[in-house]
Amino acid sequence: FFRELLENAEKSLNDMFVRTYGMLYMQNSEVFQDLFTELKRYYTGGNVNLEEMLNDFWARLLERMFQLINPQYHFSEDYLECVSKYTDQLKPFGDVPRKLKIQITRSFIAARTFVQGLTVGREVANRVSKVIENVLTF
Repeated sequence: FFRELLENAEKSLNDMFVRTYGMLYMQNSEVFQDLFTELKRYYTGGNVNLEEMLNDFWARLLERMFQLINPQYHFSEDYLECVSKYTDQLKPFGDVPRKLKIQITRSFIAARTFVQGLTVGREVANRVSKVIENVLTF
């Protein structure tokens, strides 16, 4: 169910951004695709630091937007990296990154823990079933 929600969120976000920003979004959509890839990887048990991954997402998004807003200039990678280092001070996205980080972290930790608990529960039930089956066959 959670994977389905994640897939629907990705599709809805993509559809809305395509309608709103068209080619501009499509040329830069990998920033969002990478975000959802990492969220899915975390959910399925991958070794992903959610806070670090979300910080990277906002930094990449800022770099892209900075370039798009200033097309008359060419910025070096060092310059863009410098800009992204000051994201916390500049707050180009307001309080959205902080709020989103809290919401995503809470929901993904809970969902992943729940799924891992279900997996362990299934394994325990299978083992108990085999033990009972072995006892009954004696």
